[in-house]
Amino acid sequence: MTHNTPTPTSPGFPVRALKVNLPWASYRQHASLDLHDSTLRDPLYWEKLLDFMVDCRLNLLSLWSLHPFPWMAMPPDFPEGHDFTGEEMAGWQSLWSRVFAMAHERGIQTYVFFWNIFVSQSFARAHGIADYCLNWDYIGDGDTSDLVRDYNRACVRTLIDTYPDLDGLGLAMSERMGGMSPAERAEWVEDVTIAGINQAKRSVDLCLRIPHSAGLNNGGSTSADSEALGRDLLERVRIQGKVWTEIKFNWSHGHSTPHLRKIHGGPPSDTFWKPPPEKYSIGWMVRNEDFFVLRWASPGYVREHIRLNGIPGVCGYFIGSECHIPGKDYISRPGFHEGPRYAFERNWLFYEVWGRLLADPDTPDETFEDLIDRRHGSGTGKPLLAAYESCSLVPLRIACFLNYTWDHTLYAEGFLIQHGFATLDDLIVARPIEPDWLSVEAFVRQEANAPSVAQKFTPILLAKELDDAMDRTLEILKSFPEPNGGDLAEEIADIHAWIHLGRYFADKLRAAVHLARHRIHGAPGERDLAAENLETAIQHWRHLAENTAERYQPIPLQILGDRLFSWQDLLPDVERDRVCLDA
Repeated sequence: MTHNTPTPTSPGFPVRALKVNLPWASYRQHASLDLHDSTLRDPLYWEKLLDFMVDCRLNLLSLWSLHPFPWMAMPPDFPEGHDFTGEEMAGWQSLWSRVFAMAHERGIQTYVFFWNIFVSQSFARAHGIADYCLNWDYIGDGDTSDLVRDYNRACVRTLIDTYPDLDGLGLAMSERMGGMSPAERAEWVEDVTIAGINQAKRSVDLCLRIPHSAGLNNGGSTSADSEALGRDLLERVRIQGKVWTEIKFNWSHGHSTPHLRKIHGGPPSDTFWKPPPEKYSIGWMVRNEDFFVLRWASPGYVREHIRLNGIPGVCGYFIGSECHIPGKDYISRPGFHEGPRYAFERNWLFYEVWGRLLADPDTPDETFEDLIDRRHGSGTGKPLLAAYESCSLVPLRIACFLNYTWDHTLYAEGFLIQHGFATLDDLIVARPIEPDWLSVEAFVRQEANAPSVAQKFTPILLAKELDDAMDRTLEILKSFPEPNGGDLAEEIADIHAWIHLGRYFADKLRAAVHLARHRIHGAPGERDLAAENLETAIQHWRHLAENTAERYQPIPLQILGDRLFSWQDLLPDVERDRVCLDA
């Protein structure tokens, strides 16, 4: 893999990676991941996914697990590392050998990503160590004994030696590295992972994810000093393969703003890219934890993201999620229609837009329109893409306004934040991520100062922007021929769902402004206006629930824990918002 910086004669990014979490030793433990077990054991799934990646111009398949080794390759000197029979282990190795070989046949590279500091469950039981691995608890101090070091080093070496078609490894310097300074984490990586790579019979590339904490815990914090240590480690790594790093763009919510406002742990410095690195390169991780059900596609957003962030030293992007595996289609209601088999086929245009624009940022809209025409019939491409472009603003604006950090702090399409449904009170106190946006509270306190407010993007302007975009989307759909069922009808229905959610957000913003005026200034009539706008918003949510209830079944969603997600099920939470009016 050549990690060149994009140039006018070679505009594409050499790294266009898809992130796929594995359901075995998964980073998060939840039914939404467990349900993909049988799908991801099937070679046909991987064949279909790899063919799809080729069509989307995605060229790196990255597989993520806290500790994938027991399902892939166990060192012969540690037979207690797994409890599979010989036949079962041979089956796993046959699967992965086939996946990696199929990828190479299609010009796709494969990487396996893992975390520190873990052992297999059978290894933990056999030696009475690292008991946190028995339930994959990833927060806290790790077992850094010589035995754990030797085992992990051997796992790395054996994995590389077992799969000649595996191109690289990825390593996270965070989980179960509590109590260790950034320098101590670096020492572990050099003594264990990098040593294991160098002991293997051939070379692989290494994506070394930067330290996520400037302190001694796993919680995540940033500092220029810890980032300088991370850069130093990247520059002194000595392996035969290439070295690069992955940085989370806007933490876990890359579909928010194309401006870099935070990374995992807080605000970034420019340490990793100024001056441009020569011994490593950078891949942005654009995570999506904000919409798993409704289809989304915005070439305009992706182009702007690439324009702003394709800086010297950046070799490419990852797209994917921590909380959603693009495997089994567990979202569509069974029997409702003849739909796609796999999750990535539902949101096909999302991947086409990201992949093709990363391969060539000059890809015109006509390319995507042609893809839609070929799928849904001549003449459908232009209006459908325009409608997607317009309505896809909704989750971006929700994310920017409500702000976010890690995975479960926001799920935009469900209007959910860490403690539950985002209420009127939450909107009033929310601090938008963009520095030129005013919160509801700040706007109400400053609106009398017209020159000051004029320099800012206010909640009232945001509500108008949303309504204008939804009006525009509806006008586009009016000119669209009525689809005769099938996937085209599904896509149009999703666009209508975004319209209802956008209207809901706009009217709820207005209600929040009126309620804040009532509370802060005691302005007469403002509470009644708040109630009026809130009732209109609630009606939009009812339309959203009706739109989706027939087509989609309630689904497991990590931010909700054991509660299943649907817009219909959230309706009582939406209506309960009325209590904020009298608080």
